[in-house]
Amino acid sequence: MKTSSFRILALVVLFLPIVGFAQQSPASNQQPSPCNSLPYQVFQGNADRTPVMLNRLGTSPQFGEIPRHTAQSAYDHLKRVYKKNQRGIKKEMDDLLIALGFTGVNDPAFTVGSLTPEILPKGSTGWMGAYAKGHKYSWSILGNNFETFKLKAKTGDCFIYIMKKCGNAFYIPVYVPAGPAVEPTRIVEQPISISAKGEIASGDVVNATKTMEIIAVNGNKGVSLGSYPVNYRATYDYSVKGEMSYSKTIPVCVTGNETVAPINLILPLALDYRITKSDVTVGEGEKIYLNVDEKQFKNLSRAYKSVDVTPSATVTPQSIEKKVLSGTTANDAAIGTAGTTQCADQRVNFNGKSEIQDGSIKTASPNVTVIGVYKKTGKLAVGETPEKYLCLGSYPVPVKSAYEVVTTGSSSVSKAFRVANASATTLPDQDVNIPVSLSYNFTKQDVMVGDYNKIYVSLDESQYKKLLKKYSRCCADGSCIIKK
Repeated sequence: MKTSSFRILALVVLFLPIVGFAQQSPASNQQPSPCNSLPYQVFQGNADRTPVMLNRLGTSPQFGEIPRHTAQSAYDHLKRVYKKNQRGIKKEMDDLLIALGFTGVNDPAFTVGSLTPEILPKGSTGWMGAYAKGHKYSWSILGNNFETFKLKAKTGDCFIYIMKKCGNAFYIPVYVPAGPAVEPTRIVEQPISISAKGEIASGDVVNATKTMEIIAVNGNKGVSLGSYPVNYRATYDYSVKGEMSYSKTIPVCVTGNETVAPINLILPLALDYRITKSDVTVGEGEKIYLNVDEKQFKNLSRAYKSVDVTPSATVTPQSIEKKVLSGTTANDAAIGTAGTTQCADQRVNFNGKSEIQDGSIKTASPNVTVIGVYKKTGKLAVGETPEKYLCLGSYPVPVKSAYEVVTTGSSSVSKAFRVANASATTLPDQDVNIPVSLSYNFTKQDVMVGDYNKIYVSLDESQYKKLLKKYSRCCADGSCIIKK
């Protein structure tokens, strides 16, 4: 039984090199990967011999044993032995990493993320490094599973292994299926256009109350109708329109007879506004002056006391200065390079933004009807209501509304292009700034005084009787006629 087992084990050992060698040899429909010709000796060996069986590691370490099977441990170890530079390790490590696309061990792109812990299975065949042989590489086959670290090239398309036990580099040649003939690449001009449009409309209503004295004025004479809470209602409607546009022709890469169509990107334009300051005034200060003629003044003087009045000076409303708070300034970034024959990927960010502070001041003099209200007490006749209303006339009352508003508009989109370029490397992102044009206005800006432009003043019985001879009675809704 022992003899039979020994023979089977011997056959397996003899068969492993043949299997490993066959796995690394290209089939008839395969061709070498570009990784096999990187400028470093481990990538350029000729596997024309029987591989050496490696059942254990550590007899001829290359970069030294790595303490733990983690990417951080491998990275720290390689940086540490590189710094010590024993037995020419620094040049050996730099040469290897340069072949993988880095500038050397100190390339900022060489990070912990460049290393991945893996287990290489028994039977893996490739080129194994060894310090004892002057950093030469031997065609070898692994006789056991071994802990390793995959070291990826800077571009990520090729890789090599670093063995944990001895720090030896190990490369498995790669072969790829032979594909169809690659069609030639052509450079053509492709028009692109970016546009964005938007429109919004909104508004608001503000209700407030202020105690004000009502004074009838004729020249420099005045009579006070008393002080009353006066309601006012300010309303506005606001609209915003915005747009941006950009166009350019760029050199792009196409394959064979492929054609390109113009790119027309229509983007949404985000619009908004916010009222940052508002001011609404009714009358003058704490008073509402009613300009009456001589006859009306005499009539009102029968029921109300005279007061001194000071003519108010006409105030011209100040304008609100328009300010551009921020906005993109147009720039025409380089997208691709005309006249070159190689290709590269490039992402372009198209951005537009505008923020403007502006405002509106509006004055008006809506006609306000003054209604006197007397509430009778005591016994009422059949069908009689206690409230009695007198229409004391309609008068223009000055009002002013002022608003400051910040209007914004913005839009952005990113798009990748395969463009003509001299170096055929990935190009940095380009930012194209597109100005946003905004138009905006207050489509409505009104102030209503009192209860739908009606102010109610109280009358006692004496005042009511005196004014009843001169003014018409009316309903509560204010439909009244002044007696001539």
